[in-house]
Amino acid sequence: MQEAYNQAVADATLMACPHCDLLQRLPDLTWAASAKCPRCNHELWRRREDSLNRTTALAIAAALLYIVANTVPMLGLTVVGRGTSTTIIGGAELLWQDGQVTVSILVLFTAIIAPGLQILLMLAIVLGARREPIPRWVGNLLRHHGTTQTWSMLEVMILGVLVALVKIADYATVIPGTALFVLGALIVMLAAMQATFEPREVWDRIRWVMPPADPDAVYPAVAEDDVSKGRGATAMQQELQRCEACGLLSRPAPGEEDGKCPRCGGRLEFRKRASTERAWAFLIAAALCYIPANVLPVLTTTTAAGAESDTILQGVVLLWSPTGWPLSLIVLIASILIPSAKICALGYLLITVQRGGVRNNRQRIRLYRTVDFIGRWSMVDVFVDTFTAALVQLQPLMSVEPGPGLVFFAAVVVLTMLAVESFDPRLIWDATSAMEAQYA
Repeated sequence: MQEAYNQAVADATLMACPHCDLLQRLPDLTWAASAKCPRCNHELWRRREDSLNRTTALAIAAALLYIVANTVPMLGLTVVGRGTSTTIIGGAELLWQDGQVTVSILVLFTAIIAPGLQILLMLAIVLGARREPIPRWVGNLLRHHGTTQTWSMLEVMILGVLVALVKIADYATVIPGTALFVLGALIVMLAAMQATFEPREVWDRIRWVMPPADPDAVYPAVAEDDVSKGRGATAMQQELQRCEACGLLSRPAPGEEDGKCPRCGGRLEFRKRASTERAWAFLIAAALCYIPANVLPVLTTTTAAGAESDTILQGVVLLWSPTGWPLSLIVLIASILIPSAKICALGYLLITVQRGGVRNNRQRIRLYRTVDFIGRWSMVDVFVDTFTAALVQLQPLMSVEPGPGLVFFAAVVVLTMLAVESFDPRLIWDATSAMEAQYA
């Protein structure tokens, strides 16, 4: 059965917090001011000055830097008169040749494809938003832009490259290439581009036609007193659904659980379908992969004296020195502590949600945001091993090859990120909202 379009709420100032579902009205903000949810402290909106012009300039600059960064060498290596160099794509290519196809695709996607799509989509969005009227395809691109931002990991990659430089410096002379400095500028440019972009401005300018209402359907009005007097009314309690893409509040047909956003066409639900089940599945799979990721070697170094394989923990020990201990600590935190902490934290959140916990909601939502933020940084060790192997290819003197543990570690990173993405943070507040409604 084809899903029908929802009926949008006429009041554009009414919105629901994406993290706790609290209904509230957005105030009229001055430039650079922001509005935060009074219940969970999530930033709902920040008004940015001259968003389109600034974002356009930054996106064009980022596109030029992206082209340079992917066409010139990033690192060079010389030892006893022999030298080698690599580009960003060179690391993914070496993984592919060594049979690490899955990790190669992951590195290629997070370091090249996703950043390129992030810039390309942003350019198309800001340029399309200048047209009058704004084409509907602008909204379609804006719906998917957040995904490219999530999986674009240039800042994680450059940290991994710096760690790889320290590891290789004990064996040979490392020469930073032009692309390394360009990447640093590109990361700053991408951060500035996202900071100046205001998606709400684009969504408000997109013209859309309200679908005709079912003449036999009776749509209840929003309980204005509950919203204005701060009684903790949530969108679900008012039978409203928030579009995760454009933020529009709308109401499905009476008796229906699903619908389509009338503005962007996205699928709408009161809560993410099978949220806890999917999060548990990804989390259990990540926990199973975590064991071989730490037991099996991630790198094998071959020299004239023979071959030596290192696990993640052994790599941390090798990095430890009077000058290299900060980077050793970074790898320890990102590659061992963060993945295990994410698994434990997500397990705790899922258990408390399924048990209907109503205590420590603010602490739990902060824990969720922390896990969401740090998840991508576990990719550091994947990039360290990738570019170490890509550079140290000086047969017959020395060569480095990725080990079987690398694919399991990459799986842990991806699976925990998918688990966080599957988890619906509004579930943390549902039991509290039901209790508040009962005693209101």
